[in-house]
Amino acid sequence: MRIGKKRDQVVLEWWQKGERTASGATPEGWQPGARLWAEVEQLRGRTLFEAQKANAETTARIRLRYRADIAAATGKTLRLRHGEITYRLEGRPIDVGGKRTELELMCHEWV
Repeated sequence: MRIGKKRDQVVLEWWQKGERTASGATPEGWQPGARLWAEVEQLRGRTLFEAQKANAETTARIRLRYRADIAAATGKTLRLRHGEITYRLEGRPIDVGGKRTELELMCHEWV
């Protein structure tokens, strides 16, 4: 792993359910977690025209140090924020080389 390339900070955001309230509702939402150093690489971007409205879609590869909680995460439980951009996971994180030193996450911009 080349630590010098990990110069971007990302914030992990976990989907969590709160405790049941007196009315019986269970609040849910994204809760900020750790701030980590990562390498964020924009792979491609495209504009989709749908019903006279333009939507931008960006695909990115995010590499960071191995963490067991991230390795077990899915797009329904974890998303990442890099500056003003929020990314959702596409598939499971990849353990690069199988050595538990680095994870690679394929992501799409959260729109």
